Amino acid sequence: MTLYGHGRAAILGDPITAERLGWGPRPSGLPAPEIVLEPRSGDPRREPWVAPPGWTPQPECEGLWGRAAGGEHWSFLASPPGVLRYLEHLARPAPACGVVVAIAGLGRVGGVAATHLAATPTRMSGVRELLVYDVDGANLERWFLELSSIAVWQEHELLPRVRLTSPEQLFNECDVFLFVATTGVPPLGTMGDVRLVQLAPNRALLKGFLEQARAANFPGLFLVVSDPVDWLAQAAFVDSNSDAAGHFTGNGLAPERIAGLGLGVMWGRALAAARREGWQAQVAARGAAFGPHSTDVLAFDDLNRPSLQRSEVLTRAAREWNYLVRGLGFLPYVGPGVSSVGLTLPRLLSGAEFPASVFLDGLYFGCPARGPEALLPAARPAAPEVRLAVADLYQRLMHQAAELNMLFRGYLV
Repeated sequence: MTLYGHGRAAILGDPITAERLGWGPRPSGLPAPEIVLEPRSGDPRREPWVAPPGWTPQPECEGLWGRAAGGEHWSFLASPPGVLRYLEHLARPAPACGVVVAIAGLGRVGGVAATHLAATPTRMSGVRELLVYDVDGANLERWFLELSSIAVWQEHELLPRVRLTSPEQLFNECDVFLFVATTGVPPLGTMGDVRLVQLAPNRALLKGFLEQARAANFPGLFLVVSDPVDWLAQAAFVDSNSDAAGHFTGNGLAPERIAGLGLGVMWGRALAAARREGWQAQVAARGAAFGPHSTDVLAFDDLNRPSLQRSEVLTRAAREWNYLVRGLGFLPYVGPGVSSVGLTLPRLLSGAEFPASVFLDGLYFGCPARGPEALLPAARPAAPEVRLAVADLYQRLMHQAAELNMLFRGYLV
């Protein structure tokens, strides 16, 4: 079959999509492409639009535990109009010396995350430039001055350059966007789930950035940090791809280019409990966390041979430690800023496994994941009791997604 395209990526055997992209047959004198893409059929509301070799659709959360046999090439869905920007993105040369990361929202979590990234050498983080934005002009200037003052003695290490940006410009300038903006964190003393109450106002705030991303034809990674992390990641996909009636359009962000960064701190809290009990080495090597950045999260000490007692201790710590901080009279933001962003983003960019909420048969679900071109679950084996508990949680979250208007109209749960 004919290869189409002159860049890093080429399409195999799909002249119609190639023509839409303006890609002609690949000259025989060019080196072999790094990425070969083949078309596949599927539901773009439930599947990644562009998937790596070996990926194949699996129902619900079965994709967490193992990969069914897949092809040797990358695959893509030709039906959503927005897929063209991602195919064009794959064809461009990969960044040679790190990526440009934009942070929108310099509150407590955003400020800590920006500080960690600004102080991490580019060779370790993969970030060469940090663009910062906040709706409060004085706060933006303050953080620009603070972050620009981070330096290494005699400049032995190259740190990310810090620059100011605006909503109108950031999606034209960055490779990775971090949504850390919020309309306000519930004050100390607020009862109940302090994360879910932020959904409606932060979803409205998110829509403005989705509009800017669509206007810029943004092909980069769209990462959500603001609460409720998992539901806002879901909203980023649904809202950017819905028409006024709620029907799927496929003009917005690709699902595999979105992730929610909230599971890192949940796992950090579970590990802190394991450290206190003397289990850290075993848990870090064989355990994992699944589910949302909320009181529904599950943590296991060993995926293949889980201990009910130990897993309950880890799960309780992941669910409750933020309330312990609030009970002391403080808002918990250092752990989220460092564990969920500062320590997670470099792993994401390097292709290593990282904890995040990624697309899983139509739902953004927290699990071990891999990237960076397609942010998808990193499959691993697990004991039947782990799989059963995670499947039950997945089903409950899918029904909650329908109740929260987080699925496309006509989508069958």
